[in-house]
Amino acid sequence: MSGESQTDVGAAEPRPRAARRKVALASALAAAAVVCAGGFIHARGQHVYANDARIASDVVALASEAAGRVVELNVRPGDTVRAGQVLVRLEPRDAEFALQEIDANIAAIEAQKAQLRAQQAAINSRVGRAVEVSNAGVLQAEAGLAAAQADLKLARSAFGRTQTLYSKGLLARSRLEEDQARLTAAEKAVDRARAAVDAARGDVYVTASGRDDADVLNEQIAALDAQRAGLLAKRAQQSLDLSRREIVAAFDGVIDQTFVDAGEFVTPGARILMYHNPGNVWVDANVKETEFRKLAVGAQATVKVDAYPGRKFKARVQRIGGAATSQFALLPNPNPSGNFTKVTQRLPVRLVLEEANSFLRPGMMVEVNIDAVD
Repeated sequence: MSGESQTDVGAAEPRPRAARRKVALASALAAAAVVCAGGFIHARGQHVYANDARIASDVVALASEAAGRVVELNVRPGDTVRAGQVLVRLEPRDAEFALQEIDANIAAIEAQKAQLRAQQAAINSRVGRAVEVSNAGVLQAEAGLAAAQADLKLARSAFGRTQTLYSKGLLARSRLEEDQARLTAAEKAVDRARAAVDAARGDVYVTASGRDDADVLNEQIAALDAQRAGLLAKRAQQSLDLSRREIVAAFDGVIDQTFVDAGEFVTPGARILMYHNPGNVWVDANVKETEFRKLAVGAQATVKVDAYPGRKFKARVQRIGGAATSQFALLPNPNPSGNFTKVTQRLPVRLVLEEANSFLRPGMMVEVNIDAVD
């Protein structure tokens, strides 16, 4: 009996110890859970968390501004390009031929203008010489008029003396009649001289009117100038079209995708390729409206990229959206049935990375922790 009782007592002693160890372990786990939960709650209170954020960038789609066949495609997806580098070339010959035709038309107009100016110079020279001759005729006629007027003056004076002497009976009537006839002839000579002067001056006017032909040529030259201006404008447009046959990079970047191959025909507006600047990327996140009040522009944030586990990137809030993302949906939800389910909305937030990282690609999934404001 005594042996059995000792055996029972010895076997019963380890059980309370195991129970105590279990209780202690459970207590430790509970305490750790409380600490973790407290830390998680504290962290959630001090930060705004989003796990559906993405790396974003300005992905630019280059389109053709002209119609033509692609003769060169100098890049492939993943290639690095520099600003000003020729990416695609379209067939330029049609545009070049059209430009040559315009240049030929401009040259023809210049030739016509030169011909008209030569005719104008010939007319002005001929008319100028004729006017000089006519002016000489006017001078001669005016000199004849002056001589006739002088003869008339002498004839009048002589007739006056003859009248005086005839009235005193000192001269015969025949002498009076002779001087009177001489006076009449002098008066008619003056009239003829005046008519000659008028005729000479008329010749000058008629001769000078030949310059009207030169004025008509001026109008023709002005019309050719207008045609030339129109052709120059057309040439500028055609030169622009020719320059559009080469599609160049506007900035340094990386080719994301191409949509055509060499030999294909493209029309204006057709997409050729897409590329972006790897040094200019940011993070776009959608934050719950219940946490929106905790955000402020300039707040610091930490970014974790799924593609690079264990790495953290510093960022800051650059912009906070002014409307919920649901407002930009293509299919609005007006809820006409009256059955309403309240769903927490999200607002867009943009974060700018504080250091450039060219290995971050647009579209990569990231997680963000944004420092909350007080």
